[in-house]
Amino acid sequence: MFEPILKRVENALGATVTRVSGNAMAAIPLLVAFGFALAAATYWANDELGPLYGNLAIAGAFLVVALIAFTYARRREAVQQARASAELAALTEASPMTAISRALQSSNVSQALYDLAKNAAPGAAKSAARAAIREAPRNLPLLIGAGLGLMAASRLVNAWTNGRRH
Repeated sequence: MFEPILKRVENALGATVTRVSGNAMAAIPLLVAFGFALAAATYWANDELGPLYGNLAIAGAFLVVALIAFTYARRREAVQQARASAELAALTEASPMTAISRALQSSNVSQALYDLAKNAAPGAAKSAARAAIREAPRNLPLLIGAGLGLMAASRLVNAWTNGRRH
């Protein structure tokens, strides 16, 4: 029951990481090229229009670009917000709480809850096992450190008590 939601989150995170890393790799040469183009445009504008009007022309061009980018970002944000609201409504319809609420309202509550648990358990167990296996290598140094710390603490307690048991 939770598996489609977890899969959707996993896919969204993977796509975001891929997109951000690709954008970061393209951003550095793009910024260098933009710097050279800006220097050339400033040189040309200052040569053609003079220092005052040339710099004002460059500033005006950047102002127009900023306004266009701002308008585009606001429109894109509104579209994304509408899409997210629609997806949330769809997920709410298929959410576990909705299923539990429906089960509680049924005529045979105990059977409905039993069926709900029976259908949800394999997917939830599979998702939990995948998450545990995926996170285990990252937490391995922490687990080893905790084990070594407990071993050292037990030896210190043993040394302080001279091996006596309480």
